[in-house]
Amino acid sequence: MKKKYYFMAMIILATSHVGAQEANLVGKVFEHILLRDGMNASVFLNPAMQSFHYQHSLNTLNVGYDYRHATTPERWEEGDGHSRVFADVDAYLHKGKATLWGNAYYVNGSTRNVRYNETTDFDLLYPYLMADTVGGKTQQEFYHFMGGFSYPLDKKWTIGAEGEYTARMEYRTRDPRPKNLTGDLRAKVGISYLLGGLHSIGAAVTARKYKQTNELKLYNEVSVPTIYHLTGLGNDYYRFRGVNTSTYYKGYGVGGMLTYSQKDQRGWFAQAEYEYTNIDKIISTLNELPMATLESDRFHGTVGYLMNDGHQYYGANLDGEIYRKFGTENIFGTAQDNIYPQIASAEFYTSAQSRIGMETFYQNVLSGKSSCGGKWKLAYMGYSEKYQEPYRRLRYAAVATSLLLDGKVKVGKCLLMANVHGGYEWAIKKNNDDSFLSEDNSAMMQPIVHTNEYLAMTVGTWGRMWKFLCWSLVSFCHSSSCHGSTTITSRQLIRMPWLYRQAFASKRNDITLK
Repeated sequence: MKKKYYFMAMIILATSHVGAQEANLVGKVFEHILLRDGMNASVFLNPAMQSFHYQHSLNTLNVGYDYRHATTPERWEEGDGHSRVFADVDAYLHKGKATLWGNAYYVNGSTRNVRYNETTDFDLLYPYLMADTVGGKTQQEFYHFMGGFSYPLDKKWTIGAEGEYTARMEYRTRDPRPKNLTGDLRAKVGISYLLGGLHSIGAAVTARKYKQTNELKLYNEVSVPTIYHLTGLGNDYYRFRGVNTSTYYKGYGVGGMLTYSQKDQRGWFAQAEYEYTNIDKIISTLNELPMATLESDRFHGTVGYLMNDGHQYYGANLDGEIYRKFGTENIFGTAQDNIYPQIASAEFYTSAQSRIGMETFYQNVLSGKSSCGGKWKLAYMGYSEKYQEPYRRLRYAAVATSLLLDGKVKVGKCLLMANVHGGYEWAIKKNNDDSFLSEDNSAMMQPIVHTNEYLAMTVGTWGRMWKFLCWSLVSFCHSSSCHGSTTITSRQLIRMPWLYRQAFASKRNDITLK
């Protein structure tokens, strides 16, 4: 309940400055939605770099409905679609010398047809999930809070800090009935140095604490499904298969990053980041038995170039990422008084995801009243997964490309925005030691077979989006949809923006669109 009050407080804080609105709100919104913004977003992961992210302050309050349906989901473990309502507050504020930003959102909805998985945060905890063959519709509710600040110590040094917390609850009211509670706390501290009055170099460190309680209840005494504790590629910890229905996860993460950008967001920019995570899976019903440990590390880097002359914006970047997981399973001796002594451990599971891509964009602001532009992406993606005993291995690779065409036009105090986008992804390599997919007919092999077939598919998508902002109504209507060979998504929202008045606005250049 306290989280709900915190969320309401964020909304009140955002709306308390309505009286400070300025007549050129539309132009200020335009700055926050330039196509350029996504190109160098990684630079601003360092909180000390946020001071020059935007020239103008802006707050938005969003409420909406999000729908997704997949005729062929990528993974059965994540369901074939969802229906959710949401509300969020987003803020960016220049206040004196300081820059403040934050976000709070609430989501309530459901995910349909979740199978072979009764654990929240699939991407983070896979392969060490609790599962059964029944599944069903899962109800969801979660909160997210994030806030940060940056402050110049002098003309060259700037410090910044950011914290965020996400809480989730997922449950089902029919057997099997999971009740999962998660807490994910992150913190970030950064510093930057202004070289020559223009070049900003920075560094930041990050920390993370994660916990999830994962409890499954069964009330039907006639039909009781088998509960599996998965270990990867269709395997499970056979010794603990059955009715051990209570587990929890706890872990931590640390990381760091280096950043470079010009203060006016022109010219070269670069970012390099590393993050390490360590999470233990513990079976509560077996006297807190530490079943396995999942370690992961992630390397990410980007370099690019941006330019603008006040009317034309263009640029390109090269972005790459490697994400690896290492799963260590503990081996136990004969139980005494329901206590299992740990006698050994071994690393059985490894996986690696890699991506390298390029992105380029062009946007032209015409006569200060409209703009047109586009963005093109091309990426190579690789994935490998291996289990040592019994030996199993899967490998995939794919190439994906997408194109977005975007237009905006100002009519009086209103701004109309629309875009169309399309993409195509095709597998270019499938080199697997995959005989086990047909040889093993166990229940937990079915989602592996499905995912293997999906990743070999060629996928095409297209979609459109339109937005309407009118100052007189102080409202922002948004509608978007995406259609592909496997999924259909739709998103509807109403956005209410408020602009904070800057005490030192005269020291900053105004956006071209006025």
